[in-house]
Amino acid sequence: MRFVTLIVAGGLALGGLAGCGSTSEPVTAPPPSIVPPAPSSDAPSARPSLTPGSAQPLVSVRGTVKDGVEPGCVLLTTEKETYLLLGGDRESMKSGKTLTVYGTPEPTMMTTCQQGMPFRVSRVEN
Repeated sequence: MRFVTLIVAGGLALGGLAGCGSTSEPVTAPPPSIVPPAPSSDAPSARPSLTPGSAQPLVSVRGTVKDGVEPGCVLLTTEKETYLLLGGDRESMKSGKTLTVYGTPEPTMMTTCQQGMPFRVSRVEN
């Protein structure tokens, strides 16, 4: 009987403590602030600002071509950035070649290559 009394008393004590943290008013926290990321200095140098509705200008990037870790993915590495090359003449983009590509960066595009900033190629020069 004494054992049962201890269990009941312990349960009541724990139940009483569970209510200690409650308040009559709901606790509200301020909304989290969202700070946009700082622009990267690794982006291509010729990225002028655009007005809504205008076509994205071509930029040029020079680097060395290498194969990505996923089949069919072609990368261009520079001193500051690695680009995932989308489109363009694949025959001229052989691994190990140094070349200049012209096109448009697509930093928000999702790909399955898992490497580099997507860059839509318009033209390739050796």
